[in-house]
Amino acid sequence: MITKEQRIEALKGVLASLFASQRTLKSLAPQFKWAGLGNLLGDYGEFVAIEVYGLHPAPRGANGYDAMTSDGKKVQVKANFAASQIGFRGEADLLLCLKIDLTGDWTEIYYGDFGLVKNVARYSARDNKHMVPLTALRKIAEAGYVVTGPLPEVQETSGLEETI
Repeated sequence: MITKEQRIEALKGVLASLFASQRTLKSLAPQFKWAGLGNLLGDYGEFVAIEVYGLHPAPRGANGYDAMTSDGKKVQVKANFAASQIGFRGEADLLLCLKIDLTGDWTEIYYGDFGLVKNVARYSARDNKHMVPLTALRKIAEAGYVVTGPLPEVQETSGLEETI
């Protein structure tokens, strides 16, 4: 029987392999972005939330959240690889934002009050979602999950900010 730790390490390895494949695609056909991981990255973030953070999967069809704490709080999970900001819709009690690296490892950027983030986020009518820079999430986390002053503005970006 495979242990929880073995399963986590195996998934990290698969994700690292996917990122390596993307780098190869970029070198073979650099005129294309080869950037999209979409739901794959989100699913990986939810996997980490459940397996590592001990959260429970949200019921199928849940709107605005991906997991739940043991005491019933709704958690929206965001996994980020290259973007300088995250976008979100809906309502939750908590936001968990993870930065995924090339090896499949992750760093917690933010795990705290969802409403606090929504209050400082900018609404994008074009995308019909709220946007907040990762630098703002880090600043809130470093300040003890309180807003102590002006936060970085969301800037529109085009393409990847990091090389895969």
